[in-house]
Amino acid sequence: MSSADLSRIVGFVVLHSQLTAVDRRLAAIMFTDMVDYTRLSGKDEALALALLDEQRKLLRQVFPRHGGLEVKTLGDGFLVEFSSALEAVRCALDIQRLLYTRNEKVPTEKRIMLRVAVHLGDVEHRDGDIYGDAVNVASRVQELSSPGGVCITQQVFDHIRNSREFQTVSLGQSHLKNVQTPVEIYNVQLATLGTGILQDDYLEPRRIAALPLTILSSDQQDEYFADGLTDEIINTLSSISSLRVIARTSVMKYKQVKKSVSEIGRELRVGTILEGSVRKAGARVRVTVRLIDVGSEVPIWAQKYDREMKNVFEIQTDIAEQVADALKVQLLKENMKLIERKAPEDIAAYVLYLRGRYYWSKRTKADLERAIAQFEQAVEKDPGYAPAYAGLADCYTLMGRHRYLPADQVFPKARSYAEKALGLNDHLAEAHTSLAAVLFTYDWDWKGAEDQFRRALELNPNYATAHYWLSLLLLTTGRLEDAVSEAEKAQALDPLSPVVGGCVVQAYFFQEQYRKAIDECRRYLEMDPNFIVARDFLVHLQARNGAFTDAEIEAKKLVETSERKAEALAHIAYVYAASGKMEEAKRLIEEILANPKLEYSNSTIFITVYSILGEQDNAFRWADEALDTGKIAFPSLRFSPDLGDFRADARYGPLLAKAGLQQKQTGSYGKPTVFEETRRTS
Repeated sequence: MSSADLSRIVGFVVLHSQLTAVDRRLAAIMFTDMVDYTRLSGKDEALALALLDEQRKLLRQVFPRHGGLEVKTLGDGFLVEFSSALEAVRCALDIQRLLYTRNEKVPTEKRIMLRVAVHLGDVEHRDGDIYGDAVNVASRVQELSSPGGVCITQQVFDHIRNSREFQTVSLGQSHLKNVQTPVEIYNVQLATLGTGILQDDYLEPRRIAALPLTILSSDQQDEYFADGLTDEIINTLSSISSLRVIARTSVMKYKQVKKSVSEIGRELRVGTILEGSVRKAGARVRVTVRLIDVGSEVPIWAQKYDREMKNVFEIQTDIAEQVADALKVQLLKENMKLIERKAPEDIAAYVLYLRGRYYWSKRTKADLERAIAQFEQAVEKDPGYAPAYAGLADCYTLMGRHRYLPADQVFPKARSYAEKALGLNDHLAEAHTSLAAVLFTYDWDWKGAEDQFRRALELNPNYATAHYWLSLLLLTTGRLEDAVSEAEKAQALDPLSPVVGGCVVQAYFFQEQYRKAIDECRRYLEMDPNFIVARDFLVHLQARNGAFTDAEIEAKKLVETSERKAEALAHIAYVYAASGKMEEAKRLIEEILANPKLEYSNSTIFITVYSILGEQDNAFRWADEALDTGKIAFPSLRFSPDLGDFRADARYGPLLAKAGLQQKQTGSYGKPTVFEETRRTS
């Protein structure tokens, strides 16, 4: 081989190594984005440029403190690389804290709001830039962050989860554009600031409320159709993971209420409102809708639909597409498939389904019976219509939970209908939740129920009902922090629902966040002074604080407002016992229980009073009976601070074992902290 040939070979090898050697490394990637910069540029370009320049100067002072390397600017945002996930999160929160302080001192129109996201993954360095899936994921996660907020992925969370500097709240899994698998997203807050990092007066545009459609028809019997169509529009929008859509319970509070868009927006903390009207005439329907920016009260988009009833699903789909386009979010193909799968073969079945949901939402026994009749007619019209079977499942579950009918009569029916719905459409979030509710409340199949709730939230991350039920399940199985997180998600999506409010109060109470629990009780009681769940917990909270006079006052108000007089009166006995008035407590509880017509739905208060009195035999007698009849509240038994002596008793472990909840360790107040979960066999 000649020296020339050898030289050429060496040169080729060197060149090849230069072309193929890739500088790959694990890095934390941060994306920032300036909220509403495009809109501001169109309105006041000089101000927009001035704020952009100031924002860049402020952030460039923060990056180096945490080892951040500015890769490049992207319009009004930054792409920054860090060698440490922990430092990246610290940097993100320092940025938001800096801007929070700045924004307090300037007028609203001059505030700078950022979305920030951090992801951890392999990146490739080339020509002064970075590439790879990690960069793509970080850019997509940033779109999900709230203004003033910081979002991170599961990979980053795993690196900071043990740090006491932060509080994290799971936002569930999201389907990101050009990312094959769903990504678990978390919101991060400074432990010292809590949610204060968010601007109270900034309304997130992608947090949206679809208000009840107004009926223009002369026939008021069409009310069910308008309300049902509102429900379906909410459900359709909820399938878009980039939006946060307020649940039906909260928006229905504004039916026939004369309030401005601005008032409603601030009460629900939404930046965008969808409102409109519906007129139904024979086989035709006219729907008019407007999408309104809450801050300016200016319509973003408006449309009128005049269609045959058989084409009503086209209206819902088009509304979803137009809203997604107006708010610059992605309506994925998966969303479209979910919408299409819900369409019935017979439009008459859909009308009957809407009527059934209208009655179901009223919750009384008579209305549930009417709803069942409508759903049954719907499946007669279209035996393949899955939502109607889910509706039947939900009706029978409520019949059992409210004890309108014996549990062993209704829950097997509910399970059968839920399974039928899933057999027809496995992508129906409502049906997965229907089945989970039965597995949870009747079968005590904790693992099976959780799997179903998780699947429902994969399909519809905005489904407040699933978040609510999952929180109750997590309380039952002993995961308090996760239970609080799910309760807060449900509340964010359904802020005016008293049912969800009770769940939030309960989660805070059992996690010993008493100040938050008291604040929530009072807030919901301001909405509804007759809300007995909030009043019930307020009695216990005041007693825990040693405010026994206030606790007794609240207990007496509970007696005045509650239909469950025995349980309400027992709360007065509870206050007596908690304050050391043992004889008064014993005398009152015996008077209550001596009533031959004693009726109750939850025996926990009787168990609690007897336990505080030191009569554990009576406490366990009530607990055993509650277990056998299903009138038992596992979270209360396991986490109530009043039941420490009850849990210390040797009979407590076997009691849990009957429910497939086996105690392994105990924490403060004798609380179980680690549990082995098995399916109920009895």
